[in-house]
Amino acid sequence: MSHIHFYVISSKKSKEEVNGLKKITFGCVNRANAYGFIWIDYEKNIHQFQFIFGEIVLEWLPKIGLRYSKTNRAFESPSGTGVQKGVRILHPIKNKDEIKDILEEAKKTLYPEEWSEKILEKIQ
Repeated sequence: MSHIHFYVISSKKSKEEVNGLKKITFGCVNRANAYGFIWIDYEKNIHQFQFIFGEIVLEWLPKIGLRYSKTNRAFESPSGTGVQKGVRILHPIKNKDEIKDILEEAKKTLYPEEWSEKILEKIQ
């Protein structure tokens, strides 16, 4: 299995600044249901990130650290083409064993070079 490989999506939105932070969006080269977001300051320090792997969400926040969630879609999502899936609501995952495979994959993921080290130090 090849590792997940993220890239930066350039857009007008990524140039906008809200409360001193820019939001950078990551797409994924080899997995359609994986994507991410980081919020950075003008010195390119990460203030928050969120990576979605299917319906599992890894989120890092200052003073809180890494937290794990599962979306409501993981519980109640009908499958099929054209099925409206609605909004995602995050449900905290208390037992890290539930997501150990995703967490290990996140550690092996190829992030854009500029952000890789900063992201991985928060996931470890």
